Order: sequence, then structure tokens, then C-alpha cells
Amino acid sequence: MKAKQIALILIPLNIILAYFVYNSINSEVEFQAVAKVRIAENVQKLKDLRQVQIAYKKVNNTYANNFESLLDFLENDSMAIVKAIGETPDSLTDVQALELGIISRDTAYVLAKETVFDEAYLSSRNEDFALDLATLTNVPHSNENYSVDAGMVEKGKVAVQVFEISTTYGAVFTGLDAENKSYELDKSLKVGSMDEASLNGNWGE
Repeated sequence: MKAKQIALILIPLNIILAYFVYNSINSEVEFQAVAKVRIAENVQKLKDLRQVQIAYKKVNNTYANNFESLLDFLENDSMAIVKAIGETPDSLTDVQALELGIISRDTAYVLAKETVFDEAYLSSRNEDFALDLATLTNVPHSNENYSVDAGMVEKGKVAVQVFEISTTYGAVFTGLDAENKSYELDKSLKVGSMDEASLNGNWGE
């Protein structure tokens, strides 16, 4: 076969090969862009759920091991808000000022959801993802819910209460072609831990 004929055959083959290489790179770039947003959205929801668990424990002295209890607390329970009336002199402690009647404390009860998600917390949230209490336990873009558990671990011979809320990267990437990408789909994205006393998320905070 003449060199010219071989060249004519190779040219379209090279074009096809270049197309597949470009398409593969482009697909990977697009996936990583969407994956970054999906992860950020789930991280924010896990932070929101952690905020509820911390408040739940303040009131009930334990973490919730199911979402029914957690959501019922959020919607129906109240939390005490203690306000200081008066000003403590520099020469006294708050306890001394209270005993002398210089200051007083006023306790009010506010709906849990208004206290848990107060102005300070809302201002710290990622504004790209709205807070929706109706879908708080749902993994975005999927039909799945987060998993939740709570219990005790021993730390320095002391029993410490712990909780964990999680989902898998497979659930996070529902509807995306995530096979053979840079994520282990059965690995968890989570906040808290059932193995150690930690309130942190495993996304590197």
C-alpha cells in the first residue's frame, strides 16, 4: 500500500482518536465542576444537621439517633434564652453582681428552629444553598436520606456521647457518570463520628 493511501487512512483515524481524547477530557472537567457544587451543597446540609444535633443535646442531654426525634425537636420544642439586664462592674464577677442585685437575668423561651438557626448562624452559611427545613434530611438530587446514628465511645476511660450523620459519594453524585472518576463512590461524606469524640466533618474542616 502506498504511503499516500496509508496517510489518507490515518488522517480520519487520528481525527476520531483526537475527538475521543478531547471528549474524555471535557467530560472529566465538566464532572469535576458539577461534583464540586454537589459536595459543597451536601457539606452545608451536614453542617445544618450538626447545628440541630448540638442544640438537641443541650436540651435533652443526648444526641438524637433518628431524624424523627431531631425534626420534632426542631419544629415543636423551645429553647431557653437568658438575657442579662444591667451591667456588671469591673470590680465584681457576674455571680457577685447577681447576688447584690446589680444585674438580673431574664429567661425567655423561643422555638428551637428560631434559636438553632439564628441570625449569627444564618450569616455564616453558604448563601448558594437555601435552608429548607422540609428537605433537611434529604440528600440533594437523590431519593435518599442521610444516615444518622448516636451512641457512646470511651475516651480516656470516660464515656463520651457521639453522633454521626453521613451519606455516600455515590448518593451525592446521583444522576452523574461518576464511574472511574477520582472518587470512591462507597466512601462516606459525613459529620461527626461513631468511633471518636468529634463534631468535625471529614471534608477537611
